[in-house]
Amino acid sequence: MKNIGLTLKKARENKNYTQKHVMELTGINRKSLSGYENNVAEPDLNTFAILARLYNLSADEILEIKPPYTSIKFSKLEKGMLCAFRNLTEGKQQEFLVQLEALVKYLGTQKDLH
Repeated sequence: MKNIGLTLKKARENKNYTQKHVMELTGINRKSLSGYENNVAEPDLNTFAILARLYNLSADEILEIKPPYTSIKFSKLEKGMLCAFRNLTEGKQQEFLVQLEALVKYLGTQKDLH
């Protein structure tokens, strides 16, 4: 599992907070905070949420939970092309890709001539 303590400590330091200051802001006991940062103890969910909000971190960031893929944003033209592509049979899709690759290669060489 991710080293939560180190992440919390670095987040605190990035905010230029001392443990005492965090204690004053949150009411979390300094001994408990030290325990979390040194991986001696783990915060309960409520305390975890308080610290995440204070440090402006998401739970995903603290736990290093990454989405299975990166979201891709398509332009209107790209969406239209993808919809048209999906309406083709698999064989026609293969033909289209071959032609598209040839066209891209051709246009690439034309750009070099100008």
